[in-house]
Amino acid sequence: MSDSETDSQSIKALIVFRENGETDNLFVPILCDAIKMAGIDVRCSQKEFWESDTTYDIIHFQWPEEVVGWTCEDPDVIRRLKERIAFFRSRGAHFIYTRHNIRPHHANDIISRAYDIIESESDIVVHMGHYSQTEFMQKYPDSRNVIIPHHIYQYTYKEDISIESARQYLNLPQEAFIVTAFGKFRNREEIRMVAGAFSKWNEKNKLLLAPRFYPFSRHNKYGRNIFKRWASRIGYYLAMPLLNRMLNLQAGANDELIDNCDLPYYIAASDVIFIQRKDILNSGNVPLGFLYHKVVMGPATGNIGEILAATGNPTFHPDNRTDILEAFEKARQLSAWGQGETNYAYALEHMNIRKTGKEYAQTYKDAING
Repeated sequence: MSDSETDSQSIKALIVFRENGETDNLFVPILCDAIKMAGIDVRCSQKEFWESDTTYDIIHFQWPEEVVGWTCEDPDVIRRLKERIAFFRSRGAHFIYTRHNIRPHHANDIISRAYDIIESESDIVVHMGHYSQTEFMQKYPDSRNVIIPHHIYQYTYKEDISIESARQYLNLPQEAFIVTAFGKFRNREEIRMVAGAFSKWNEKNKLLLAPRFYPFSRHNKYGRNIFKRWASRIGYYLAMPLLNRMLNLQAGANDELIDNCDLPYYIAASDVIFIQRKDILNSGNVPLGFLYHKVVMGPATGNIGEILAATGNPTFHPDNRTDILEAFEKARQLSAWGQGETNYAYALEHMNIRKTGKEYAQTYKDAING
């Protein structure tokens, strides 16, 4: 098949992702728009994958959980997944998989099996860094792989926010050196890692901004377990304010989402963005921090450690508190030296959505052309 037979206008693609837009992770909606800008006829739908007989040239998987369900416990879904892949392939479809995780954070056997199927059935796997590609090829040495960086969130959030106005909006002190750990803290290990190192950091005006930090809740998360329910509420209303004052924190409960209208103010108010994961492959907080001219520090693991090291941002070993303290100090220095502006320039050149959209469009063509 020639390139003329597979120009962008003739390619019909389906990204297997919820179509209602109800997500706090805007990676896919932005990517879909970027691919459309490159001339591809693309849509997002999970329902279309499972129920439609429409012929597609490309079926593009993101998270396997998005295909089978994030808490799927139905063993029959594996049979149906295989059948749907075989059906679309019989109609001439080719399969792309963007690899977000090595494996899910809380995987059951069914979801792990869905990962195996999607990984092995995809014609081309897209990675966001060399780390992911190298690790994947150890398991699938004959796979076709391509690296396309995580795009930045251009034209998505309000971008022209000064640090002063952001702090005023969030009622944060103007003179503080603010380190922001955005996103939900997933376990006690992450809480201990961040709070332990931050409390030992010798920075006079430090403030840790962590809007989803505490495992407490004002909501009824525990049903009939009265003890846990009241312990959680006591933690929310009494322990949280006390710990915030004691530890120089501005932190909230981990079950409370940040509105997308408020999100850019948290990033803009920061001096440094702290990726608080101990073991992770990718993070949208890296391109988000870069877009807002911020220094980003994170673990020396996965694609995150790779891009942070390549761009001159601080990395650390999560189980080494001294290493984290040194990263804090380096981040403070880099913030004063203008590293945030360097990050912004890098992101505009290498991670802009027009470039990303074109690279995915080319990947679609490569899959079709074999």
